[in-house]
Amino acid sequence: MKLRPGEPARPARPREAVTPSCGPKLTCLAGWTVMCCAALGGAAGASGEFHVKFYSFAAPQTLADALSVQFRIQSPGGGPSSYAAELLAESRQQNLTARYSSGRNFFQVQARRQSDPILNNSTLSGTLSYSYSPALAPTGLAMSSFSTYYSYSASQSPTQSVQVHSGGLNFGVRFSDTLSGSVNGSVFLVDIKAGTSSSTQRSATLSGSLNYRKDATTVSASPSVSLADGKASWNVGVNARTAPRSDLTLSANANASSSSPPTASAEVQYDASALLGTGTPKGKLSVGSAISVSSAAYTVSGRVRTTVNPNLSLGGSVAFTPTTSDVTYTADASGKLGAAYLSANTSLGTRPGTAPAFSVGASVSSQAAPLYGSLFVGYRRQDPNQSGNASGTFGYRSGKLDVSSTVALNATQSASSPSAGQTGTTPGAWQISGFADLTAAYAVGEKYDVSGSLRYEAGSGPQAPARLRYGVGLRYRF
Repeated sequence: MKLRPGEPARPARPREAVTPSCGPKLTCLAGWTVMCCAALGGAAGASGEFHVKFYSFAAPQTLADALSVQFRIQSPGGGPSSYAAELLAESRQQNLTARYSSGRNFFQVQARRQSDPILNNSTLSGTLSYSYSPALAPTGLAMSSFSTYYSYSASQSPTQSVQVHSGGLNFGVRFSDTLSGSVNGSVFLVDIKAGTSSSTQRSATLSGSLNYRKDATTVSASPSVSLADGKASWNVGVNARTAPRSDLTLSANANASSSSPPTASAEVQYDASALLGTGTPKGKLSVGSAISVSSAAYTVSGRVRTTVNPNLSLGGSVAFTPTTSDVTYTADASGKLGAAYLSANTSLGTRPGTAPAFSVGASVSSQAAPLYGSLFVGYRRQDPNQSGNASGTFGYRSGKLDVSSTVALNATQSASSPSAGQTGTTPGAWQISGFADLTAAYAVGEKYDVSGSLRYEAGSGPQAPARLRYGVGLRYRF
């Protein structure tokens, strides 16, 4: 089972208490041996699963491409410390996520590797992070938070290789009950090699924030200074928000930088629920308007939102830029259906003399049984180009049945060059990358499941066309 950033944990399957005795020994290809016993935390009440799948394969794939191993473990709740780990191992991709917390300390490791032997390219990325949340005195000067991270990514192809190192520190400070701030520092190192030539790029950024909050008024300032390739740049942003009445909110922000003209905006939001009749609860209807100004143009907008019922909210907005005659329309809906949270949004942008830009997106998520996970689907079109994507993991678990889908697909269609003697552009062929997997598991014992899978894998070239693969597997739960 694979977790993605922001994905909620799957609810645990009801099971009997785990005894300290060791579980069965599972031996995979390549001689790997896993003992599901007290060493994995079974004696301490940890839970998890070990899932081995075998997929169909055809040349140029090999037997190694048929094997997929997934492992998950998490500590029991309620203790002073906790841990969790997720691992996916396949011949062309490996993912690892591990986290550990103890008291006010939190550690996390993420790593990912992908390779394509047909195209002879590979990518590797990893992040190590640590954060600390100190105990705060009731009042006075104090450090409110600390975090640090290191990140590495690399890509390699027959024509070039790229390596990126980055790291940073963050300190949060509380000066008083109304005043707080933070200081951030980060550095980047990019190394690019192509053939016999190479280049190295270095940059560093120092930023901070100062925040004031009292009653319904907040004001914040966020300056930053960057140094890249011997050249310095700066940016300053200021934001303010106040609510003079319970049904009225005013906000404004301004931004100035060394690389672009200054900008400013202001917004008014009013709770108009009272217009629907006496006794209408607040939040039933809200309206707002905004204006944003830059040296080149200004944009005015208006929006409205209504809560149809506790499980459904609808909203819409219109924005207009007189200088270019740009008009943008947006609409969104969000709500809850049973244990699932649903949301959808769409936008349409128009400008005289250009094709309209249309986009739509929808998502579903749940953290309550029998559903788990999150899934997003999006589509964008501006003739002659269009694109779509789907990502996430979503599943259903009830009784002995567990059905899950994992999707990571991207599709693009761009204009192709006109043929000789023709004018204009024509839509090119769709380019699809990624995969989609549907797995159904059924419990055949107290701790064992059998599974069947259907996987679609996009092609990576003429020698590796798109494939539809079938798989069977065995899962052990502890």
